[in-house]
Amino acid sequence: MFCYHCQEAKKNKVCDTAGICGKKANVSSLQDMLMFSLKGLSFYTDRAEEFNLVTNKTSRFLAKALFSMVTNVNFSPADFVSMIEEAVTRRNSVRKQFMAAYQLRNGEEFNQPLPEEAEWQYSELSEDELTEKGATVGVERDMERLDEDVLNLQECLLYAVKGLGALAIHNLELNIEDDEQYRFLHQALNFTLNKNNTFDDILPMLDKSGTLGLSAMGQLELANNNKFGDPVPTTVYLDTQDNPGILISGHDLQDIEDLLEQTVGTGVDVYTHGEAISAHAYPALKKYFNLVANYGGAWQSQKTEFPKFNGPILVTTNSIQQPKKTYQEKLFSTGMVGWPDVPHISDRKPGQRKDFSNIIEIAKQSEAPAPLNEGKITTGFGIKALTDLTEGIAAAIKANKIKRIIVMAGTDGRHKERKYYTELAEALPKDALIMTAGDTKYRFYQHDFGLIDNIPRFLDAGQSNDFSAIIKFLKHLQKTLDLETLNILPVSFDIAWYEQKTILMMLALFALDFKNIRIGPTLPPFFTPNILELLANKYGLKGIDTVENDIEALMAGN
Repeated sequence: MFCYHCQEAKKNKVCDTAGICGKKANVSSLQDMLMFSLKGLSFYTDRAEEFNLVTNKTSRFLAKALFSMVTNVNFSPADFVSMIEEAVTRRNSVRKQFMAAYQLRNGEEFNQPLPEEAEWQYSELSEDELTEKGATVGVERDMERLDEDVLNLQECLLYAVKGLGALAIHNLELNIEDDEQYRFLHQALNFTLNKNNTFDDILPMLDKSGTLGLSAMGQLELANNNKFGDPVPTTVYLDTQDNPGILISGHDLQDIEDLLEQTVGTGVDVYTHGEAISAHAYPALKKYFNLVANYGGAWQSQKTEFPKFNGPILVTTNSIQQPKKTYQEKLFSTGMVGWPDVPHISDRKPGQRKDFSNIIEIAKQSEAPAPLNEGKITTGFGIKALTDLTEGIAAAIKANKIKRIIVMAGTDGRHKERKYYTELAEALPKDALIMTAGDTKYRFYQHDFGLIDNIPRFLDAGQSNDFSAIIKFLKHLQKTLDLETLNILPVSFDIAWYEQKTILMMLALFALDFKNIRIGPTLPPFFTPNILELLANKYGLKGIDTVENDIEALMAGN
């Protein structure tokens, strides 16, 4: 296998025998085969757009398949075999229609040279055969025929596209679809088939992926707010109750509502885990008294925290780890999440809720969760709450009481170097405001940061998807301060990256022309020295340094 699309790639280079995430070589090869097949599909769909031959069903499938390859989402070989088969079936169907439409319009057959991805023949290959072929069509193949720097910058584009696909599926769950985003998925995959791309070709694609990624985050934020109410600053407790419980981890608020509704009156409490903690701030979910607390921290602590919960655990989106035997029999997945031998809850039927009855019955027979943490955290600073604070924050900036806003958004992980975020947040000067979105907050969420003129110094906007709320707030603050451009605000970004959606954060900031963005705890291994030099010169991208040096630079805007 050759996999380096997450921050925990072995030795910060590549996982070449098994993934740090638990992904086996066969799953990695099947994912490579799926990406190969999706590129072949997009070779035709990108061209068929002008004939209006690409249906939303095909675009939804493409987004779904891309989401399945985001880090820590799906580890089930059978799921990838099924998606490869569907990709080729859809490719052949679109190809047939496109060829006919092209010949009818032009009076001749389409005779452009076809890349291997667009012409390989699928005839019910077995899982082993697909795995064997997948091992030959990944990044290592492209290393032999593409410039190293171009290949790696294109890989960044593919990771952005996976993140965009994930956001599209999150939005689809709330009946939101965007034709421009769908169109770009097809266009970007087809673009990577060109063997003559240059940096100048790829950079606009990266810029557009960042713009569309931020737009997709904003659509999801708005859809969640419209359905569940605008988040309000909410104190979330971290202790446990005496009732048995169900632990829900992930990002999907609709799944959380379905579970809460079905557990009312059953004597079963519901606890959130990871980024699901933001559910406590939404009015439509706050009304459920059986939503009692948050259990544990970020996703990477599953193996130590899940066994102590005692009750069943439901993982709704990404961030599933190879389960231990101590809790595997009580672990369930849903949505795009998959792990071999872990029961999967089927998608909801139109107008209905997902059926969580089996999980609830197991919970009733389980012991109450063992105590894990104590204390509390405040979350729920969505766009409405942040907008309400804008006048006060602007006044404090003018009075020099707030000298800098430090955005520490992103995703947590297992590396010991991530203690940097704890030490940085706790050592920042008292006149620095801290904003976050995602589970990086778990590195410092119980620290008492105090107030500046009755404004909390620590403002948690919610999930990584809610990064859009921070950007909307900054745009509002710019207008309030009457600043000519967004990038002259007293704001610095220190992004904790892990996987594809946090790469989208970085690209969105590039598209907005923010400079001096820090990415840590390590820089992406697919950024070659030449790519790093390019991004440093163009955007001021940099890695992290010591806490002391970075605080000095961040507060100075450097």
